[in-house]
Amino acid sequence: MSLASFAIEGLVVGREEPSEKFRELTLFSATDGLLRCRCRLSTSKTTSVPDLFSDVETVLNPMSGGHLHYLGEWRCLRSRVAIGLDYRRLEAAGALARIILRNARWLETFENASKVIHQALDALDSEISPEAVRLKALYMLVHSEGYPVFEDWRSGISDLDRNGIDAILNHPVSSCDFMEEDISRWRIDLERWIASKTEFVL
Repeated sequence: MSLASFAIEGLVVGREEPSEKFRELTLFSATDGLLRCRCRLSTSKTTSVPDLFSDVETVLNPMSGGHLHYLGEWRCLRSRVAIGLDYRRLEAAGALARIILRNARWLETFENASKVIHQALDALDSEISPEAVRLKALYMLVHSEGYPVFEDWRSGISDLDRNGIDAILNHPVSSCDFMEEDISRWRIDLERWIASKTEFVL
């Protein structure tokens, strides 16, 4: 018995090219989490495939077992092509997408993570500091899962660094004017804390 098709909105967090006949995508949905999809390519090679980091609305046709879906008709709701024009933005976006790919199945809710990753990618699609965006997104993801990142990690750093971090966390990242080297150092320190104190896989 075939499974029913269903419509969904999702963010493209993974895209692979295992064959000349199809592409494999991973969508992240605020309601359904990760969804693995396969997009058939026509012999004329005119088939369009959603870009990485884009928001799409599509119809998915589940294959046997329901773990893989054929991508039906789709339309792009938001494309973030500017991310690919700058290596630092692309690196930050890729790192955040990998966190979703590696951890989504264990998240308490998909909605909070979806909001965080969308805000981060929207910021990376502009000229906002990639390091500031990455730091804030990491913090918000971990905080939304209930880990004591504010009480534990933040309290264990120097007053000077804490003031800078608070400025990034408590204000729009577009207003960030700190040195990228400092923000990168804070972000790496946070990643060490996440690796040792949480279940997140970075």
